[in-house]
Amino acid sequence: MVGPGAINTKILGIIPPERLSGGTKTLLLMYFMPQNIYNATTCSDNCAYWILRIATQKDLTISLYHLMDFGNGKFTATVANTGDVVHTMFDLVPIAAKCLKENS
Repeated sequence: MVGPGAINTKILGIIPPERLSGGTKTLLLMYFMPQNIYNATTCSDNCAYWILRIATQKDLTISLYHLMDFGNGKFTATVANTGDVVHTMFDLVPIAAKCLKENS
């Protein structure tokens, strides 16, 4: 922030907050207000890396109605619908698919 209504970005230069993407705004809220539950469904897969990074520092609860690609690395997440703890996309995919099917 360089002033009220002005953010200095590396790529876009100085922009108003309204020009930030919805995903960026959601990530900022996750970081600064982790106690809330966030609908990450509107975030693209490019937010997955940052969600995992934030989650290493803060407990996050997100809601997803699509299968977000969290990459090939290891992570720890609890699927609230089932209580399952997963550590890779390989673990997450079958559980998420079942949950998504039940909610469709």
